[in-house]
Amino acid sequence: METKEAYFELCKEVERHDYYYFVENSPVISDYDYDLLVKKLESIEKKHPQWVVESPTSKVGGGFKGHFRAALHTVPMLSLSNTYSKEELFDFFDRLEKGLGTRPHVFCELKMDGIAVSCVYEKGVFVQGITRGNGIEGEDITENLKTIKTIPQKIPSDEPRLEVRGEVYMEKGVFEAINRERALADEELMKNPRNAAGGSLKLLDSAMVAKRKLSIVMYGIGAGYKAFKSQSDAMEQLKSWGFSIGKKSMLAQNASQVWEHIDSIEKVRSELPFDIDGVVIKVDQFSEQKELGETGKSPRWAIAYKFAAERKKTVIESITVQVGRTGVITPVAELTPVLLAGSTISRATLHNQDEIERKDIREGDTVVIEKGGDVIPKVVEVDLSKRVEGAKPWKMPKACPSCSQPLTQMESEVAVRCLNHSCPKQKLRHLIFFASKEAMDIDHLGQKIIETLFLQGLVKEASDFYRLKREDLIDLEGFQEKSVNNLLKSIEVSKMRPLGRLILALGIRHVGKISADLIAKTVGTLSSFLNLKRDQLVKMEGIGTIVAESLEDYLSDLKNRKLIEDLEKLGLKPEEKEVIQDHSFSGKAFVLTGTLENYSRQEAGDLILARGGKVTSSVTKRTDVVLYGKSAGSKLKKAEELGVLLMTEEAFTKAL
Repeated sequence: METKEAYFELCKEVERHDYYYFVENSPVISDYDYDLLVKKLESIEKKHPQWVVESPTSKVGGGFKGHFRAALHTVPMLSLSNTYSKEELFDFFDRLEKGLGTRPHVFCELKMDGIAVSCVYEKGVFVQGITRGNGIEGEDITENLKTIKTIPQKIPSDEPRLEVRGEVYMEKGVFEAINRERALADEELMKNPRNAAGGSLKLLDSAMVAKRKLSIVMYGIGAGYKAFKSQSDAMEQLKSWGFSIGKKSMLAQNASQVWEHIDSIEKVRSELPFDIDGVVIKVDQFSEQKELGETGKSPRWAIAYKFAAERKKTVIESITVQVGRTGVITPVAELTPVLLAGSTISRATLHNQDEIERKDIREGDTVVIEKGGDVIPKVVEVDLSKRVEGAKPWKMPKACPSCSQPLTQMESEVAVRCLNHSCPKQKLRHLIFFASKEAMDIDHLGQKIIETLFLQGLVKEASDFYRLKREDLIDLEGFQEKSVNNLLKSIEVSKMRPLGRLILALGIRHVGKISADLIAKTVGTLSSFLNLKRDQLVKMEGIGTIVAESLEDYLSDLKNRKLIEDLEKLGLKPEEKEVIQDHSFSGKAFVLTGTLENYSRQEAGDLILARGGKVTSSVTKRTDVVLYGKSAGSKLKKAEELGVLLMTEEAFTKAL
């Protein structure tokens, strides 16, 4: 049975995936799985329209981070409705005929797997480049788009304002060449061409963008479309002006012709020098497009037929296990490398023993793997017809592969753990987390450098970062005078991080950012934190018994206490900033939701804490204020239901 609460949670889930896809350029589920979520949401909204307030089904994109100046689109950049089936494609043609009274000609284009942008021309001069953003406004990335050679700086047009829409992408060959260079430099590899293109457009140095050799293909017109009669006419005109337009485009008269075209494209999809994820079908004549109109999110005159997530068969050469920073043991399939969705895949997580048993996965098996967008590759199924004779069911090892200590499975968990806190792999993972952006945020101290320092014996505990000297680093491979100075300066700066950051960085099980900040606000100093007792913890609002017990266990371990004491001796004396007295935030419980334009969640939370307020993760009757930004989801709706005070970012800034 569908409930209002479940609907709001689904809204929240879709909004989260919108943010990952449109803002971070780093989706965590396949397009197909995302579209299934949206269709489910739309189905619920048809049955319960009274529940709909600000649904993600009526929004375009997921906003933006705000690194660049905001810029408005004269004509909104809408998103397209998607279909994965022949039946739905033919239904689209039926709707067109019903709306127009005749079957229109349609224009078919490749659906590039890239980043949508709008290029603005005034009297023929390229004056501005804008990302899609939320469809209404995006980010001004003019200087970065100027580095793309196929965007002409001048065109023979007298239009006061002409918006030419396109898709920025990175060719597979360019992507592979960049990753080869990064591998030689021991830098983290880019995940796929779409992520690489999106990340490149967000670089603040246009000279760096130019080195990425981005490409663009134009697909439409925003403002100024009246200068053209049809989509096919506009594309021909853009081509004559020097723009790059889509390859393998065609004008079709009916659904059958379109289906034949889609089938032909899917057969050569893997051979194309760039990634595509489908075919876009648009009514050709602009007058007919105008007659059909649009919904709040999508045009009625266009649809995207999307190919299902690409699948490939490969062989599991072995099953290994990796050790996480909390001791969780995760099985991993080591695969015969295979090119899939623009990336060479050689590993896939198998999650846990239960998952392996459910799918009956064995070493030597031929398996089907799937990867859509930037999803972690997963094993979909085993081809049992190709199972090697004598293949045995896989079992989790009884001892940790890193430290050889016995592994343990708690009654309440699926996960198997190594409980040895001196386990080398755990210690390495903990060191990486300690220096990470969400914890102590030590610039120039990436995973590869930490691994080198760990293997060289220079860093065994987190406190050792603060013992590093120039002579320890200068002779290490990859280090030069400038890089040594930068790293040492970053380590010194990190001594000033707030106490909440340090508590989080300690990696205490069950202690996340919110609970770390709550504890830091209560204790005030590192010394007080070291002397915390369980009865003090359970009295803290927002700290439950599980967190209290975990903290008590951590602080009772002499090794942990020595680490904290060492950090103090090495100059880390993080204290909570003096709270501004008698502020309107004092004693108020805040919940943050949505994307703020001028503050990160961390920054907004720190400002609230500095004024005597507190930040919690969920909306309850005890919540005083909900600070909301763009794409706020179910928390905002729940606050409205409970009558909690709602605060915009503008009001928040004034209240500071």
